[in-house]
This record gives sequence, structure tokens and C-alpha cells, in this order.
Amino acid sequence: MVTLRRGVLIVFEGIDGAGKTTQAKLLFERLKRADHEVLLSKEPTEGKWGLKLKKIIEQGRDGIPPEQELEWFLKDRQDHVANTISPGLQQKKIVILDRYYLSTIAYQGSLGIDPEEIESKNLEFAPQPDLLFLIEIPPHLGVRRKEENKNRKRDSFEQEHYLIAVSKIFNDYRRGFIHRLRGDESVGQVGTQTWEITTQFLKDHDLVVR
Repeated sequence: MVTLRRGVLIVFEGIDGAGKTTQAKLLFERLKRADHEVLLSKEPTEGKWGLKLKKIIEQGRDGIPPEQELEWFLKDRQDHVANTISPGLQQKKIVILDRYYLSTIAYQGSLGIDPEEIESKNLEFAPQPDLLFLIEIPPHLGVRRKEENKNRKRDSFEQEHYLIAVSKIFNDYRRGFIHRLRGDESVGQVGTQTWEITTQFLKDHDLVVR
């Protein structure tokens, strides 16, 4: 088993249909095969607040104001950090997340809440990623990919006009830990890039003990 000097937090972000869930799973499996201790999680979680949020995603907001929705995201993430993310990092694991606070900045920011305010509230308790893979695709492609999934109805977060606003906030967000990848490339091509960037990060920061 590979031992690291500290935990590493890797996040996958992007609009609906970008392929982040697929890529998060691929990197997780590849790291496991390379004998790394790795943990895969996602947001919203299956906890009390996460289930409230999933109901909104599936059934619509039904009058719930953006501020209330944001509060639920923050509470869900606080539980996630306390119960999953921080323990994983303390155990020197590689923690991979399918969505994190940048999604909240983009999705709730597009509803009129100040993105900087959202980021500030999250950074009060949520550790910053070491690597963030932002998979970028045009909003119309994201909607089309979701519609092609015959087992899944389009939800309220997948309307194209909404995803255009979300995508703009993703595009405007600039941090040193972000790696922007083209979601219109093949699954294999994107997977190769995430693997190479991750292994190079571990090498550059001398994180592997053995």
C-alpha cells in the first residue's frame, strides 16, 4: 500500500452532463489499482440535509428561496467535512469528491446570491482542494446528454438557460488549484489527463513516502 505524507483532496466539478461523475469514478479505480488509499464521495450527500436538496433537484424548488437552499447546502457540507472529508484527510488518504463548494458558488450564485459571499461562508469550515478538475462543456450539450439518458427525467437544475448562468460563474472562477478539461473529448482522453495531473502533483509535492 502506498503511504502519503498527508491527505490529498481532489474535486471534480462541472455543469450537469459534463461527465464529472464518470471521471471521478475512473480516477478512484485507477488510484486503487495503484495501491493508494482512496475514498470517493459526492455532494449532496445521503444525510438529512442532502436528502432535502435531492428532493429539490428532482421535484423543483416549490417556493423554497435561494437563501434557504444555500443554508441546506452549507449544513450538508459541514456534516460531510466533519464525518467524511476531514477524517479521510487525517488518515492520509486521497479523498475524491464528485461536486463540492464550487458547485454551490456556481448554482446558487446564478440564483442571485453573491458568489464571493458563498465562497467566504464555505471557507470558514471547508478545506480547499489540492486539485480541482473542472470539466467544461457547452450547456446545450450537457442538457442533451441528460435527455439521452432514458432512465432519467430532466430535473430543475438542467434547464439550459439556468446552466448558461451556472457555466459563466464556473468560467469566471480562477484559482491555482483548478485544471480545466474539455468535456467533449473522449472519456479515455479526459481520464488520462486527470491521472497524469494527479500523479504529477504527488511527485511535485513529494507526497509519496513509499
